[in-house]
Amino acid sequence: MKKNISTKKIIEFKKTRNKFPIINELKERFSPRFFSSQLIKETFIKRMIEAARWAPSAYNFQPWSFHYAHRGSVSFDKIFSCLPDKNSWAETASVYIVACYIKDREAIPNNYAKYDLGLAVMSMIIQAQSMGIYSRQMGIFDKEKIQKLLKIDKSEAPFVVLAIGKIGDYRKIGDELLIKEFNKRERKISISKIYGNN
Repeated sequence: MKKNISTKKIIEFKKTRNKFPIINELKERFSPRFFSSQLIKETFIKRMIEAARWAPSAYNFQPWSFHYAHRGSVSFDKIFSCLPDKNSWAETASVYIVACYIKDREAIPNNYAKYDLGLAVMSMIIQAQSMGIYSRQMGIFDKEKIQKLLKIDKSEAPFVVLAIGKIGDYRKIGDELLIKEFNKRERKISISKIYGNN
């Protein structure tokens, strides 16, 4: 594949083709595999976490926690060591965020904790997108190892790792990854059913 593919072309290719209008942050969001070397400011991460803090949750229990590290730190390298080889692209990210759900609520298993964490993470992603920051989520990683290395409390279950950063210059991406970035984005045609008075 030609290496003169611009980042702008990738962004345009990844835009959704909607049946109905939606907000720009949803329309423009996609999960890249190549990030810029530009580091993300701490204030941007704080804004993302603030967005998560105000996500809805069952009984307002807010069963989530977030552990993050910037590229160049020892903790960043520890998180990277927990990722599978197929996610080696994530090394270009500016920040890793380990999103955890809190398993119990008042000593009772919280059956909605994962759902609530998903709401919080989506809030973070949309907030990031509004600031020109991209993210890609990874659900497959060594959860036990990451819990031990980051000394995450046993009450918190690591569930997903977010790779965060400014989008990279796609003229510098490897051929194999570039091919994957041109995978067509598809969605189910119909996911709803309307019920009338009968």
